[in-house]
Formats: sequence, C-alpha cells, structure tokens
Amino acid sequence: MTTLAKTEKKISAGDFYRLDELFLSDDDRLVRDAVREFVKKEVFPHISGWDSGKSAPYANHEELVRATARKYGQQLSLFGASIEGIEPYLSHLNFTPLSHTSYGVAMREIEYCDTSLRSLASVQSSLCMFAIFQFGSEEQKKKWLPALFTGEALACFGLTEPQGGSDPGNMLTKAKKVSGGWVLDGNKAWITNGFADVAVVWARTEEGIRGFLVEKGTAGFTYRNEEKWALRAGVASSLSFSGCEVPDSALMPGTVQKKPHDLKCPLRCLSEARYSIIWGVVGAARACVDETLRYSGERKLFGKALACKQETQRRLVLMLNDTENAQLVALQLARLKERKALSHVHISLGKYNNVNKALNVAQTACELLSADVFTFDAFHSGRHMRNLNVVKKYEGTHEIHQLIVGREITGEQAF
Repeated sequence: MTTLAKTEKKISAGDFYRLDELFLSDDDRLVRDAVREFVKKEVFPHISGWDSGKSAPYANHEELVRATARKYGQQLSLFGASIEGIEPYLSHLNFTPLSHTSYGVAMREIEYCDTSLRSLASVQSSLCMFAIFQFGSEEQKKKWLPALFTGEALACFGLTEPQGGSDPGNMLTKAKKVSGGWVLDGNKAWITNGFADVAVVWARTEEGIRGFLVEKGTAGFTYRNEEKWALRAGVASSLSFSGCEVPDSALMPGTVQKKPHDLKCPLRCLSEARYSIIWGVVGAARACVDETLRYSGERKLFGKALACKQETQRRLVLMLNDTENAQLVALQLARLKERKALSHVHISLGKYNNVNKALNVAQTACELLSADVFTFDAFHSGRHMRNLNVVKKYEGTHEIHQLIVGREITGEQAF
C-alpha cells in the first residue's frame, strides 16, 4: 500500500486539475491576476449592496454601470481587446490585444463576483464592439470604437423582442426606407444597458434584416429600465421605436445580406457573447464551491463540522467535478478559437454544458448553506443561483442549444 509523501503539496479545490498552471500562458496569468485584484478591491466590497438595490457610492444603477465600464476600459483595457484586427482604431489609446484565452479568463474572474458585471463586459465587447467592427462603416468605427474601448461611451444590443425570444427570425421591428434615411418602429426587450449612448438595433427591411446604430436621444427612441429579481447589479431595459428617423449613415453596411442569410450577422455577434458566457459561468461555479467549502468547515451540527459528514463531502465533490469539467470545456473552446476552428455548434454545446453545470453547482451550494443564503447579505451563492437561472435563458435557451447541436449531428431540422 502506497502513501502520499508528507512533502507533497495539498491539491486545492480552487484549481483542482492545476489547469491555470499548466494551460495558461504567462500573459494569461497576468490578465487573471490583474482582473482578480481589481474585482477584489473595486467590486466585492459593494456587490451585496448593489444586488439588494442600493447603488452607493453612485447615485443610481445607471451611474454604477457607467463608472464600472470606465474602470473596465481604463484600468483593465478589456473592451474589444480580443477582437482580431481592431488595433488600427485603438492604437492611439495604448491598446494591447488579448488572446481569446486571456479574455475568457477575465470573464471568469469577473463572474466569480457577479454575472451582471460580466454581462456588462460581454455586451460592450462581444456584441456591440464586435458588431461595429465587423459590419460598420469606417465613419462608424472611428466614431464609436475608441469611446467604447475606454468606457467613456456605452453601447447596447437590440435584438430580442417580446414575441421573438429564441426565434429572431420572428422579428417585428421594421425599418422603412425614406428619403435620406430610415424610419424604425418596434420594440426590444431584456436589453442590457438600454440607457446606453448608442444602440445596435436589428430591424426588418423589405430586403431583409439589417443593423442600425441609433444614438440615445434620437426622436422616437425611448427606453424603460426593468425591475428584476436577478442580475440586479446591472440594468436591463425595454427599447421602443415609434417613427424613429435615422440617417442613411446609421445603417451598418456590412449587415446588408441577401435572404435567407440576413440573420447571419446578429448570430455571429451572439456566438462571440456566448463564448464569454462559457468562461464566465466557470467563475460563478468556483465561487459557490469556495463559499460552500469554507462554510462546511466552520459550521458545526450535532457536534461535528458539516465537512465531516459523508453526504456533505459527496456533494462537494460533485460540485467540484462539474466546475472542473466546465473549465476543461472552456479551455478547449479557447484552443479552437485561437486556431480559427471554433464553430457556432461548439459554442452551443459549450454554453449548454457549462451553464447547466454551473447552475447545478449553485443550487447544491444553496442546499448546503444555511437558510440565510436567500438573504442579500450572508452569502454569494444565492445571488449566483438567481443569476445563472437567467443565463440559462438568455442568448439562446438550453432547449435551443440542444436543437442546434441535434441538427448538426443528425442533419435534421427540429425547430
């Protein structure tokens, strides 16, 4: 019978398979450490209060989001940093590109604290800056990309509609061509940061679905922030367009695609954002594992710490197993993305897998922690569970991602 040498290092649940040590580059680890330190100092001290509805030290949640965006942009240089080819528009701003792995690690470290603050980074970078860079005119790129990179401007992505959900082809928002421009009419729902300075809005024209940049304050464009029970540190809005006239220069020329390919542009943006989710939810799961481990070692029940109980250990191992498996998926998809071999189908299975595992971890954490896990102040795992239930629905529901993968492996369309 062999025994472990006394000098062997104890394996940490925080990185059980030593994946960061073995698979992250020195640059990846620098990004990890910088974002981790930023989150620890700037966000963790406030996150429970922000989740409970407070916004101090800011006047309201809109100001909270704007201040956080400026910090992301100016202290961490996160926005748009992994978009290949964007450098010419940002080189005068001390821009340093990030690998797709580094960007994923940054999303993981932010969501270790809170999903809504990772969503802020994902929407600004992977949805809006990606859309403007890929499909915008030179004038649009020069105007918006530098301001969005520094966080001095915010953008939102207006695709989802109340009746559409996971079927963006069921879009009712219309853009009618008029002399010198377009008139938009319709509604968008569950839009992160709908109060932003510019909205990337998708609308149906007679020739197909197109993307427009609509600036805040444009006549006929209004927004309303929603009350919600998850992602409470962020802002979600409904957008309304009623006789909203924009100039021809608002159309993103790269979105002019022939039917039935006119949805490919917004769906490409969604693939970028879903990649962020795949990494981010690993952070939420890790946070729940760490919190539950600490608690089970401290809480005594019937004279013994919970960590001494077989059932507690069994469930902790299941949580750890799901978290480490999700991390392996994120790393593999990063490898594929670096090699330009990542398909939207890979992303669908990755989102389905990782969100499912992270949500299982969070729910188990809430079962093992004491009842005040459902208050705002005692624990973080209850917040992660609420947030992950939304992540399971947004940017493609679990069911839709299953059907996307099912179509790929069977060759049959089921939706």
